[in-house]
Amino acid sequence: MESKTQFQVIRGGLSETPFTSSRQFVSSYITDTRLMGVVGIYIHWYLPENMLLKHFHQFFYMDAEEFGFDSYESVLESDDGDRYFDIKNIENKMMGGLGGRKVRLTEKEVRYMIQSYADLNLRMKMPLPGETGEYEFLLYPRVELDPEEEYSLMCKQCPVLETPYQVINYFLMRCFGRDFGAAKFLTRGYVRTDIFPEHKGATLMSNSIENANDATSGSNTDYYSTDDDKTFGTFNTRKSYLCQSLIEYDGKYFIVVTQVTLDRLKVVKYERISSFRVSATEASMMTTRPEYVTVFDPLDDDLLEFNSGSTELVSSAMVTAHDTGRLFMIFYPHNDHVGKQDYRLSDDVLGIYYVLDNGQIVLCAYERKNINMLEKDLMTSAIGPFMLPVAKYQFKDPVLYDFISSGSEDFEEFVDIISEREPDDDFDE
Repeated sequence: MESKTQFQVIRGGLSETPFTSSRQFVSSYITDTRLMGVVGIYIHWYLPENMLLKHFHQFFYMDAEEFGFDSYESVLESDDGDRYFDIKNIENKMMGGLGGRKVRLTEKEVRYMIQSYADLNLRMKMPLPGETGEYEFLLYPRVELDPEEEYSLMCKQCPVLETPYQVINYFLMRCFGRDFGAAKFLTRGYVRTDIFPEHKGATLMSNSIENANDATSGSNTDYYSTDDDKTFGTFNTRKSYLCQSLIEYDGKYFIVVTQVTLDRLKVVKYERISSFRVSATEASMMTTRPEYVTVFDPLDDDLLEFNSGSTELVSSAMVTAHDTGRLFMIFYPHNDHVGKQDYRLSDDVLGIYYVLDNGQIVLCAYERKNINMLEKDLMTSAIGPFMLPVAKYQFKDPVLYDFISSGSEDFEEFVDIISEREPDDDFDE
């Protein structure tokens, strides 16, 4: 009698997927940037049955104002961390511009978040992004949170606010974005938030805050009783602020003036003063700022490869490709600019590297100390000895994006065309 050899098919690592194994939750985080209108979410799963690809990393980008569940990417990785740079690149691309802290979430909380934004897409009749099959398991079974759990989750998504300017700027940002749920998180008692129904969801380009002083007393404080005993009650102080905001949507710009009253660090009153449209030119004049630019040329025709690991600052930059090169946008690792009395949307940018395909590097910043920081970052890097500083400029109006759009391959030649060259500054050692 012939014996039959039993063959067993052994699955190779290359055929492994997130679904060739069970999934064990390892960790998750969310950025505390909900008051900016967007959050980034990350989940790490362990895949015990896979022989090689044992780690599954998922990245989600959520927009509460307009795009809902907007972006999704994932990485399968072995135990030796061979995809570390891929993971960092995705993290920088999705979350590098958010400026928030990473706050840990439980598996229940992160499932609730994914389900909530997927529901938002369904209500807005928008498709879900990316490979939906990779995260479909997160949508079921349905997760419910009680009011205390919802509040705790919202607190994790928001930074700790410490100043009136922070509260006001975030509050106006949420109101103009028509993100009233987040706006109400910053209020106490009943506050009507939709006081400009004629405007679509808008971006807060800038906002200036002044004390709203009473015409009679000359003070911006208001005393009120906190109980029914009007004569002997306990009194607290409220403060009112006058805000002039520049908002934008659909290429249209408006100046909106409001009065916001705070009780400590909560909004208790929100009043409409005026709203009127301004031209794009007027809006540009209100937001324009000096631009500092330093240009470096390569010393050798054999170009060194420039990537996210070339300098310390660009390691966390958000990278975008253009016709003549790549732009590395470096953001502050925080959102302290929201706490300024004069808020500007662009104040979250620390600086910019524009690396041309021909090897020229153009550094750009909006403050002198920042351009000095970028110069030092490049010159002390491994690529620094191979680069020669050739020009420094200070422009009254921004020119870098005009240069990128022009298709020109030499910044100095571009400047010669558009304007008279500014005198060079001495380079910092």
